[in-house]
Amino acid sequence: MPHVILIEDDALVRKLLEKRLVLAGWQVTPLRDGRGAAEAVLAAGADLVLLDLGLPHVDGLSVVENLRHRGITIPILVLTAYELPHLLATVQGTGANDLVQKPYDPDALLERMERLLAA
Repeated sequence: MPHVILIEDDALVRKLLEKRLVLAGWQVTPLRDGRGAAEAVLAAGADLVLLDLGLPHVDGLSVVENLRHRGITIPILVLTAYELPHLLATVQGTGANDLVQKPYDPDALLERMERLLAA
């Protein structure tokens, strides 16, 4: 069973996404912000990180940079409501593997997550 660290500050979105992922066969460790993300990834032995870009305390790009700086190489998939034309390049430049814009199709999100694991 693949394990994902889900970092989402919106409690409702986090809970709904967690439920969807569990039903799809994922083990989920939910976090409400990016503080302690690296420690959670290392402690949980996660296979993938799924995080919102707009997080309180530590923004999603900083979380990605911190994970990569600490030598964590698992795939990172960023979720965002932002629609900037250069956002994908910026996100990938920090070390994330892919970007999904909100609102997203839940099945398409699961497919992207599975593709990242298979890569």
